[in-house]
Amino acid sequence: MAKSSWSYLKGERRVGEYEEMTVQSIGHWSIMHDTSWPQALRDGYHLFSGTGIGMTEPTSLHIKNGAAYRDRYKLTYRSYILQQDNEEKKLDAIFDTAKQRDCFSDLQTPVSIRRLYIPAIRHFFWGAGLMQIYGSAYTPYGPVMNTLLFQVFDAMRHAQRLVELSWEINRDAPGEIDSREIWMHWGPLQALRKYIEYGLTVFDWGESFVALNFVLDPLFLPLHERLMIEIPEASGDWAIAHYWLCLSEDSKRHITTGEDFIQAVLKEDERNHAVVQGWLDRWYGLAIDAIDGLRPLFEDGGILDFDEVKDETLKRYSETLSRYGLNTPAVNGESYEPAISISR
Repeated sequence: MAKSSWSYLKGERRVGEYEEMTVQSIGHWSIMHDTSWPQALRDGYHLFSGTGIGMTEPTSLHIKNGAAYRDRYKLTYRSYILQQDNEEKKLDAIFDTAKQRDCFSDLQTPVSIRRLYIPAIRHFFWGAGLMQIYGSAYTPYGPVMNTLLFQVFDAMRHAQRLVELSWEINRDAPGEIDSREIWMHWGPLQALRKYIEYGLTVFDWGESFVALNFVLDPLFLPLHERLMIEIPEASGDWAIAHYWLCLSEDSKRHITTGEDFIQAVLKEDERNHAVVQGWLDRWYGLAIDAIDGLRPLFEDGGILDFDEVKDETLKRYSETLSRYGLNTPAVNGESYEPAISISR
């Protein structure tokens, strides 16, 4: 069997694929912090456009070692494509089997989930993808860039697969289903939309990463999964439940990488503790609002007590924060305060 091409990239010694492709060969830092490049070129590399946005953006985090954070999954483009190709085949098999057995007709999952939530939640994933695109573009560190780029691919995959699911489960729906109208105006999703829109105003790539992977994802996605898996399954709609069960593996990876990033930056410099705590204080309240918006959907499902699910999620999240010496923010209404003022 021929060796993969990456094994020839270093003549002096063979290194791991992730190490070579991500840590040593990618990232703006390879020029900015490399003294073998002329100082004038290194200074000029941080170019600014007319908007004031540079090719790399600073972060409030204190980072000396750009490779302190590592992706524990060691994903490269090749390994990611192989992994996701297998997952896509699983999804196609679920879809084909459900259609052959006519499982997308006479669905019992509540209308609020089937005709409102599932069609509209694609916009959450598109928005999350935009946040990740920003972070991947403006972080100077290869390992972070790599992680965020693969999450962009995940977000696009989730959004497109939700479009496909929505088509099938709503073929017999009376009238047209306008997903954008639902996303923009339907009450249960307005706090979530607000979170994403505020997230798209953040210039600090580190804050953007933490706000999504370490705050919103571990708080919101567990409740999202209960809506997409347990309620349809209890309603006898196995296809919806198994469909999201496959996609949820990506979300678990996102939450894990968020924790790994926090662990790395807190270990690197004690000043980062105050930075991360400040971001938690800013975003936690908005995330709780996004969770609370889902209450009517749990009530429609009729099998899960919303308050119990919420309390369980918040307790687990508080335990996570405690492991890193972080405090659970107090929530008294909306606590978000913009990090910067944006003039129009």
